Amino acid sequence: MLKHISGFLLAIAVVPFSLALSSCGCGTSSRQSGAGTQGSEEKAYYPKAAGSFRIMSYNVGNFSKYLPFNDNIDMIASMIKESEADVVALNEIDSLTQRLPYDELSLLTKALGGWQWHFGRAMPYQGGAYGEGCIVPGKVKILKRYTVALPQDEGAEPRAIAVIETDKYVIGASHLDHVSPVARLAQAKVVNAWAQENYFKCKKPVFYCGDMNASPESEVIETLRKSWDLLSETENTFSSRDPRVCIDYIFHYKMSAPVKKVSAHTMTEFHKGDVTQASDHLPVFVDVRL
Repeated sequence: MLKHISGFLLAIAVVPFSLALSSCGCGTSSRQSGAGTQGSEEKAYYPKAAGSFRIMSYNVGNFSKYLPFNDNIDMIASMIKESEADVVALNEIDSLTQRLPYDELSLLTKALGGWQWHFGRAMPYQGGAYGEGCIVPGKVKILKRYTVALPQDEGAEPRAIAVIETDKYVIGASHLDHVSPVARLAQAKVVNAWAQENYFKCKKPVFYCGDMNASPESEVIETLRKSWDLLSETENTFSSRDPRVCIDYIFHYKMSAPVKKVSAHTMTEFHKGDVTQASDHLPVFVDVRL
């Protein structure tokens, strides 16, 4: 637990529960959302193939969608450890706001044992900032950390891409507008332009992840797929308690170094956490060979 964080939040008892995944035009997972069965920790829900590289994308809802922040950030850290992810893209991150006066990525990476991070500020919010994040293990060699602004257009808020470039790969995380399809499309076009301008014929793979607020058949996803290969499955990711639509994705830039996809899933079960309590989104992962 992050015992150094003081606060008045009360501990609450969480009763894990499962919900059957339902279909709404997207594929569904055969698993049920919720916590794992006690006593079965020896068996991984999502075994990682030897030698593969695991990318995870998760809209964590400020680490406080349903549970107190202190409890939830610990649980999500445990879920990330259990996932064996090699890199994680995160959406809906607060940094020192009035509602959550914490440096969230700093606390999360400490709980993970010294990971590195980059917070991509999308907009000022309540005296602090709100945006996206990428985290990588401490041993990874980072070459660049930067943020790309996305146009607000007709949307509700400014958006951004948080980027970490390492010696082996590039990871970008963003969260497209939740109100306006016009804004989402404008933002998707900037995402494509960012990749084209910075990583055309890149000799290492470039990944783009996050909550696109768009279903697989939408014009937004079709636009992204002109420049990106969709690696993740289209199993439903929202909401975590009643998954009816796929809006969270992991992409690979077509004009960067190729990768071989090994496996991919929406994650509905963990031994060390409950996805129906952790956030209103389900995490997704893809295993590749670099």
